[in-house]
Amino acid sequence: MRRLIPDSIAGRTLLVLLVGLTLSHMASTAILSSDRHDAIATTSDSLTADRVGVFARLLDQAPEAERDRLARSLGSPLLTVTVGVSPAVSASHRDEVEVVPVRQSLESHFGPLEHDRLHITRQRHNHSGGASFWWRLLNGFPDEDALLVAVMLNDGSWATFDLTMPRPPTLWAPHSILSALVMIAAILVLGRWAAGWVSAPLATFARAADRLGRDVRAPPLSERGPREVRQAVAAFNEMQGRIRRFVDDRTRMLAAISHDLRSPITRLRLRTEMLPANQPSERMLADLAEMEAMVTSTLDFARGEASDEESQAIDLAATLEAVCDNASDVGLPAEFDWSGRLVCTCRPLAIKRALANLVENAARYGGRAVVHARHAGRDIVVTIDDDGPGIPEPEMEKVFAPFYRVEGSRNRKTGGIGLGLTVVRTIVRAHGGDVWLENRKEGGLRVTVTIPQGDEA
Repeated sequence: MRRLIPDSIAGRTLLVLLVGLTLSHMASTAILSSDRHDAIATTSDSLTADRVGVFARLLDQAPEAERDRLARSLGSPLLTVTVGVSPAVSASHRDEVEVVPVRQSLESHFGPLEHDRLHITRQRHNHSGGASFWWRLLNGFPDEDALLVAVMLNDGSWATFDLTMPRPPTLWAPHSILSALVMIAAILVLGRWAAGWVSAPLATFARAADRLGRDVRAPPLSERGPREVRQAVAAFNEMQGRIRRFVDDRTRMLAAISHDLRSPITRLRLRTEMLPANQPSERMLADLAEMEAMVTSTLDFARGEASDEESQAIDLAATLEAVCDNASDVGLPAEFDWSGRLVCTCRPLAIKRALANLVENAARYGGRAVVHARHAGRDIVVTIDDDGPGIPEPEMEKVFAPFYRVEGSRNRKTGGIGLGLTVVRTIVRAHGGDVWLENRKEGGLRVTVTIPQGDEA
């Protein structure tokens, strides 16, 4: 049942309009047809009764030799009048409600009529022959009623009236079906346009929210449309502005703190180097060097966060190949396994920085880096495998925290301070993707990166 319900708001709105208006149209048509049917039936019975009564009186008053000629002249395509010595209608007389007017009309001319002087019955004629059910349905089941009236005239002869009485149109008459089809067509055309027009702002919001998750500096939405939409757009733009100001304030604060720390660290280094030779200064100098490296990395991280690099479409395969070539040039074993293009919309320098960090880490700490890339729906999936010892499961998420190091792999001697993976995840998530780690069954670590191809891919 859920498969029959559209997934979009426009589709569901169109379905509600189509079903609701069609049912209401059918109900209204049924009510109007019922009223029209009753009115036509009442009028037809009254006119038929008067007609039979008048014709019977004329035949009764006409000379016997003129009755046949008069009967033929009274006939019509819907009425056959015959005069004979016996009734042409069986004596199975039924005093139903619909034939009461005929009896009353005849009795107004002939006085009270017993059952042996008046025979009335109805018969149903089907003029569709061997037509199929669907033909009869589309033509409103074109059956007709025949009213057979036989009345004994005053001289003992019988006048028989065979009247064809067309049935009033029903709900399934051709014009009713045509009316319903016209209404359904109008709903499908106008309803689709109206539903799309109403749901368009929601689609715009969805795209804007996705874009905001990838680029906090994206231009604001245009405030147009109905009042409620304009209010929502204004609130969204204000929210985006607050987020952008928060990120800018945090980045400036981080950069300012890191910059201010460099001066006292430099002074401490100079004072340590001026200590007498017999004073133990090697450890102090090592600690200061590590602090300076942390401050330098923090400044680089802050500069990257504050970057205003524009997004553009690039071939990610070419970027990965260049990253692996650069790693090989400095003696780090790295290879890229892919042939073809991987077009995506991103900030090229930021993505290259993140991928270079991962490839160099795999080659330096895991023995080698093997890079694979593939399409997965609207995403590009990049995997980087190494042959190292891997990372314990409890540490998988911790390594993305700032300044966190896994001992034995990224220690002070290797120069890592624990900001590399933090920068990588920040860059990738800013593009709407993600990055995670897993240990390979055959040994080593696998880093998986997903990057959306973007609207222009």
